[in-house]
Amino acid sequence: MSRPRHPLVGLIGLAVITACAAAPAPATLTQNGGTTGGLGGAGTTAGTTSGTLPGGTTGVGAGGTGGSLGAGQGGAGSSGGGQLGSGSTGTGGTTGTGSTGTSGTSGGTAGTPLFTPAEDTIGLTPTSLRICGHAALTYAAAFDTSPDDLGVYWTALNEEKGGVHGRKVSLSFYDDAYDPIKAQKAAEDCIATKPFLMEGGIGFDQIPAVRNVAEQRHTLYLYHTATVKGSAGLKYSFTELPSVERVGEGFAQLAGSKFRGKRIGIVKRLSVNWEPGVTAFKAVAKSYGLNVVPGAEREEKASAGNYSNSIALMKDKNVEVVWIWLNALETGEFIAQMKAQNYHPNVMAFPFNLTTQTLAVQSMNPPLDGVAMYPSYSKGDYSGLFSGYASDMQEFERQYAKYRPNAKLEGPAGDLLFLNWVGQKALGQQLLDCGRDCTRNKFVPLLQNYKKVPTPAACLIDFTVGDRHHGSDRLVFMTSYQRDATHWNWRPTKNCVAP
Repeated sequence: MSRPRHPLVGLIGLAVITACAAAPAPATLTQNGGTTGGLGGAGTTAGTTSGTLPGGTTGVGAGGTGGSLGAGQGGAGSSGGGQLGSGSTGTGGTTGTGSTGTSGTSGGTAGTPLFTPAEDTIGLTPTSLRICGHAALTYAAAFDTSPDDLGVYWTALNEEKGGVHGRKVSLSFYDDAYDPIKAQKAAEDCIATKPFLMEGGIGFDQIPAVRNVAEQRHTLYLYHTATVKGSAGLKYSFTELPSVERVGEGFAQLAGSKFRGKRIGIVKRLSVNWEPGVTAFKAVAKSYGLNVVPGAEREEKASAGNYSNSIALMKDKNVEVVWIWLNALETGEFIAQMKAQNYHPNVMAFPFNLTTQTLAVQSMNPPLDGVAMYPSYSKGDYSGLFSGYASDMQEFERQYAKYRPNAKLEGPAGDLLFLNWVGQKALGQQLLDCGRDCTRNKFVPLLQNYKKVPTPAACLIDFTVGDRHHGSDRLVFMTSYQRDATHWNWRPTKNCVAP
């Protein structure tokens, strides 16, 4: 059953975007429905140049004299796309001034670029580009990995390609401990290093708190999945992954494709940042006519540990499909406790190899079903739907073999490292496309006008709809499987599922 496209409004930098490097980028951010015109850039010698985007009329710079910049202002179109006019330089006279473009049908308010001149080049030098982020490094040991495993893509790019247009990229992470208060402190520590941009790792509860910090501190922030709720009006935050609400819808889509007629129960995280996903799930489940059992819904506090009451409720309500809306560690504990009580319903959950490798054969009776905002990974398996992005898997494995040979890609962290690597690769492509003279004020409109699949393991990223701060509504459906005699992982059953 198809549904209308969700009107998205909005990563660990876990997938970002690119645009044509040859095209000049608008110097301003969409606000309240349109993009303002910005100052004209340097023109060619003794002449005029112009630029356009759909919906606005081009501002044209007049031929200047004296080597000064012409200042033009493009109109803002209905898609927020007015392009700045380009003044041209000449010799021996006065400054040329560009004309003002005509506004489009729903253009935004005229204004200045998002970043001031002092903010525009933070984190950039002629030879370096600094990125930092916050992530739940506290749990690295649980996944048998370390923070040093997260920067392999940039190490390879620096060593093999000389970085991004001659700039070596540095990446550092600060521990948010999977806690919103600590995430704010981690963000402040990150910002203190003066990065070009800040990345936000997985964590529904941390990201909304850090979005507010980014807004207050005028820091460009690329984050992982979080709620649309609470993001309205934020100018400095962007994500290329589906929202919490969209993921909730995706679980209902999965249930609609596999579990029609079965009795569905819900075990969920007690959190205002998780609840919008449940609300979205119920709305789509109702439209599909799914049997979400009244009363078969229970909240659990973070890291509850003992899930006997929730399991008893599911059994008492004769639930045949349990949707576990908890994190990877909690999900594994919950399923293990169900199995210990000889309760074997179908399970829908976030698909992480940590869960299946911990449960081992218990993840197969019956196989688990998952919905993710990231690609699945199983080391060395290029069969089935893995084949569509086998080139990314092989490049990832080559780089880790060379630069982090002790990283255990076959272990519970393999899929986390891959999803991080895919996001960093997409970001690297985007930075390359931003050009040698890339600044924050060129990077932002590049994001907002991007519509592309940046690398084979990624899904379509499209910032040209909604509020142009959320860039994806595509999800991956997965199932658990036995990779070999000692490893149980997840593999894709449907890639890049639209609403």
